[in-house]
Amino acid sequence: MSELLMGNNPISAIIAFFVVLIPLILIHELGHFIAAKIAGITVLEFGIGFPPRIVKLFTWGGTEFTLNWIPLGGFVRPLGEDMIRPLDEKSVEKDREELIERQNQELNDGALDLIGEMDKPQASSLRKPKAVNEARPLARIFFMAAGAFANFVLAFILFAIIALTGIPQPIGGSVYVVGLKQNSPLANAGLQNSDVILDMNGQNFADSQSFWAKLHDLNGKEVTLTVQRGEKPEVIKLTFVPQFSDPQPPSQNYAQINGIVQDAPADKAGIKPGDVVVAFDGSSITDVDNFKKLTQQNAGQEVTLTLLRAGNTFDVKLTPRLNPPEGQGAIGIVITPIIQDGVTGTLYQEGFIQQILSQQPLDKAIQYGVERVVSVITMTVRIPSQLVSGAITPEEARPVSVVGMSQIGAQVIRSSIEQGRIAPILDFIAVISVALGFFNLLPIPALDGGRIVFVLLEIVRGRPISPEREGLVHLVGLALLLSLSVLIILNDVVNPITNVLR
Repeated sequence: MSELLMGNNPISAIIAFFVVLIPLILIHELGHFIAAKIAGITVLEFGIGFPPRIVKLFTWGGTEFTLNWIPLGGFVRPLGEDMIRPLDEKSVEKDREELIERQNQELNDGALDLIGEMDKPQASSLRKPKAVNEARPLARIFFMAAGAFANFVLAFILFAIIALTGIPQPIGGSVYVVGLKQNSPLANAGLQNSDVILDMNGQNFADSQSFWAKLHDLNGKEVTLTVQRGEKPEVIKLTFVPQFSDPQPPSQNYAQINGIVQDAPADKAGIKPGDVVVAFDGSSITDVDNFKKLTQQNAGQEVTLTLLRAGNTFDVKLTPRLNPPEGQGAIGIVITPIIQDGVTGTLYQEGFIQQILSQQPLDKAIQYGVERVVSVITMTVRIPSQLVSGAITPEEARPVSVVGMSQIGAQVIRSSIEQGRIAPILDFIAVISVALGFFNLLPIPALDGGRIVFVLLEIVRGRPISPEREGLVHLVGLALLLSLSVLIILNDVVNPITNVLR
């Protein structure tokens, strides 16, 4: 299974689509169905998938449950509406008569044994189908909003389950070793490049700065480091007695090169991944942002970079580009912050945050579920303002189609399998469920929110807008939504969202 979920494999996206999206859409429609029953609105059909129809599964309470060919979730078709818009009175009466005739035939044929067990008032209620527009305005709003509410409730339940099984809680940081100075105390103790230091003397530390401060405080005393090593990590213990000079020299901030664009200035200058930039035109760089700023200020001019490679420093000359191709940068490199400890000469980066799973009691799990639903909604609402302020890029804020969601879902399912925990996939399903519910409540024609707007207008005006006009608005809205959806799908196929999130 995990091999099928690798990369942007179409099969993996299809698996994720059926595992994540179809159930969410069905839950959404089930919310509408239950609300219709509560409001007394007659539902003609509950469809699994979209037409054309494969088969009618069964009939219950006047509703046909059908299986359809297009596996894109499902739909609820109440009396008074077709798949897109409200119907005029003539069409409603025609559907009502057909439903009554079908119910009478079922009663006469004894097809519904349940009806025979009902009392007369219950049976007669099936003979008086109620259309959507015959329900009170508040009942219609309840019916239209119930799909989104079902999505929110599902998300709340999933978030609460995650809390009951265990929420990751940080217990400390780690230090990722990039380079070691020969004959330094750490090198002599057996530490190697790419090791990750997890704790010191059995105690966690908050971050790399705390680690080095604590290590220097233990100068001359025995220290045991817990270290994670290798691609399939093994945990080992290293014990040594640090001997440091005093006073402690300051640490230095550099930039490590992790990737190079082919034929870019860095590539032509012979720079390689893993090189560390320690100086720009003879002056030490203070951090990654300082290096970027110097590069931009000297675009179009030849500069000298001092690099550190395998313990040796050397200079290269290159000219940052004035107008580089989009996404490549002036030099054509990918860089990350790196720090050199002033005492040991060790090059390191902040490692990952260490976490443990903390199982929550029921009351805390309920609180967590509510807070996460509110958090996802709040985060979604803030996207436009964050985009305007520059807090996120247009690429990061781009809309995602069912294809993109399936691509992300495939990676989440893979992560869930690798971790041996169901929490990652449950969290993803819950987030998508909230997003689906929120999107459907937007006041856009053809969506639930757009239909609610027409009911609110009816309340204000004191009379409904004609079905023909409302239907036209929804048709135009649906056409625009479908056109936009096609464009977003094509973008997700050509430029997978998973490439952006890496």
